[in-house]
Amino acid sequence: MPTASSLTHDGRFMALFVGPKHSGKTVSACSVYSDDPTKRTKVLDGDGRIRGILGAPWIDKSRIDYDYFPPRVGPQGQTFYERVNQALDALIVQCNTGQSPYETFLGDSLTAITSALVLDAVPLTHAGGKGKKLGTLAMPGPEDYGFEATGTYSLLSCLRSLPIKNVILTAHVVDKYGKPKKEDGTKDTYADSIVVGEKLSLRDKISANIGIYFDHIFRFDREMLNGQEHFYVEFIGDIACTSFSGLKPGYHDITGKNFWKFLMEEVKGEVNAK
Repeated sequence: MPTASSLTHDGRFMALFVGPKHSGKTVSACSVYSDDPTKRTKVLDGDGRIRGILGAPWIDKSRIDYDYFPPRVGPQGQTFYERVNQALDALIVQCNTGQSPYETFLGDSLTAITSALVLDAVPLTHAGGKGKKLGTLAMPGPEDYGFEATGTYSLLSCLRSLPIKNVILTAHVVDKYGKPKKEDGTKDTYADSIVVGEKLSLRDKISANIGIYFDHIFRFDREMLNGQEHFYVEFIGDIACTSFSGLKPGYHDITGKNFWKFLMEEVKGEVNAK
């Protein structure tokens, strides 16, 4: 029976990379690999945004394999959920037979995956004239969102047991609205809602539960300064958190940097400082 004293960060990197669109999530995730040239990265591309890594010359594209899963029914009538499960089953067989070269798995993104699951459910719940329609468009209801939640948790459970060292998913963020506070600190229920923060671009129930699956949630951002793109990462914040000890709060500039090397240098520096 293993004891907690034997735990290290070297055994598993389970992370969620979040941020607005074009904030460097995919590029940063694709930088996560070791110096061993035989180790590869597998990308489940639900966004169709894998080409974003072309602007990052420090990423070895020859070590990245990807499958694009558009949110439509496949050629044999397979749903998105069925196609993804078949791909994961094949990957698990590879891993369990020692034939997998993959050291990193990237699911890009949860936002696209959950939307595709709703689209999977609608034809099933509206068969035979059932369900609500607006004109000719079938509108999702409680059962469709139940399918979405169950499918998402099933996927995450599979990834947690996936025998691959680094497992990363991405998700988008949107503004979170709420009531402003009065001088006494209580909410002003009669005031107009204002932006009070941000949240994951997922349904509230899924968003609230998603954090339990990850040891690290890193928040990425992009700003234009004097006509130049600058990229940043936050390790500790409203959404961001990490089980790495010693990483500092605040925005860290990763413009033009290999994110994984930057992160490992930060972690190593903090350990050596102690």
